[in-house]
Amino acid sequence: MNQGIRRNRAGVVLSALVLAIVLAATLIPASASTPTADFWCVACGEFGGLDVSNNIVMFVPLGFAFALATGRRWRSVIACVAVTTFVESMQIRVVQGRDASLSDLLANSLGGMIGVELALRRALLLRPRGRAATALAVAGAGAFGFVMTLGSLGFRTAAIPQSVWVQWTPDRAGFEPFTGELLDFNLEGIDLPRGFYPPKSLGVDRVLRGSTWHAAVTVGTNGLRPRRAVIARIAEEFTVLLSIEQYGWDLACQQKTRSGDMRFRSPKIAVRDAVSTAAGSAPARVRFTCSRQGDLLVASAGDRQEVLRLSPSLGWVFVSPITITVPSYYVLVSAIWLAALAFPAGYWIRCVAESDVAAAQSGHPRRARYVAIGAFAVALCIGLLVVPWLAGAAPGSWWEWTSAVVGAVVGSVSARLRAWWEARLPIHRRSATATPVSDTGG
Repeated sequence: MNQGIRRNRAGVVLSALVLAIVLAATLIPASASTPTADFWCVACGEFGGLDVSNNIVMFVPLGFAFALATGRRWRSVIACVAVTTFVESMQIRVVQGRDASLSDLLANSLGGMIGVELALRRALLLRPRGRAATALAVAGAGAFGFVMTLGSLGFRTAAIPQSVWVQWTPDRAGFEPFTGELLDFNLEGIDLPRGFYPPKSLGVDRVLRGSTWHAAVTVGTNGLRPRRAVIARIAEEFTVLLSIEQYGWDLACQQKTRSGDMRFRSPKIAVRDAVSTAAGSAPARVRFTCSRQGDLLVASAGDRQEVLRLSPSLGWVFVSPITITVPSYYVLVSAIWLAALAFPAGYWIRCVAESDVAAAQSGHPRRARYVAIGAFAVALCIGLLVVPWLAGAAPGSWWEWTSAVVGAVVGSVSARLRAWWEARLPIHRRSATATPVSDTGG
């Protein structure tokens, strides 16, 4: 009973903390926002898929905390629905710069329900035995392979319409006007006009459908100020296909990939300080190029070049809640992403091995651990080698394989430490309950 009381108290404290974070993240007025076209629209806008996934993830901790505090399924679910209903109602009338939608309401509710189920089934997830452990280990391996597969497929060329438009220094929500001068803009040596619709004879759509292309701009730096601005872009009605942008003193390029078709983010790479005017170091003109070379996205300015390998470990870019120009330390972020995805499989593989040992001691030997390890090995090969090769993405390099294996090993060690700690708990329980308690109250 004392343990249950402590758990409820921890759940109440956690609920208050998570609720405060959620309300702060959703009810603080925003300085600028792109209005939602329709409250009833689901997964709308350029990043509609990303918004849905982020809203689901945001409410998972809240549902978990509510269920931990109450120990009740539907009471916790109703509380999550009440919170998101309150938030969306405030965003409609009271909070400036925020947009309410049915999509947010549904996604938040779903996230809360997932969190509630995770809390109520935490004993099964943390201490699975027998067939349950084997099923979870195989599912964890499958989830790793599935995410890697989505990462590879996400870098495939996006669907390119036949009718596109070209824009020089356009106005775009969330960006400031470009203060420099755009002198020319070309794609594969084709000079792109200033007008909206280039002649179909130029073949812009055909070039962008290919796995190899080269775009370039020449920028005049006189009067250039550090800001977030769009320099040039090729777009269609709903989204940007190719964009060359300024971020402070950096120049960046972004290509819409298949992830953009699903309304998630596409990769963006930058050359740092390409137009810096510090100490008069910037030339009067800067030639900036952006190119796709098979499984590489390349940006260069002058004698400096940045190369981004479009490998499945970069899948975290698609779901980033903020706009990111992939940094030079992206290898570290990708390694952590891979390790985190492989952690659950390693954890449950250890649980399977413990179940095998317990079964052998009881005279019923089983070898399910080999099934779990084999499933993880297959997931590694499919996610980091087979699918990238088929999709035209970069196959996993040595550090990507190593990161995934390290994540699984850390998961296995964590399960072992959990078992060791639980083996010590009965000692603490006996010492904690040594004093008898009378029910008579005398």
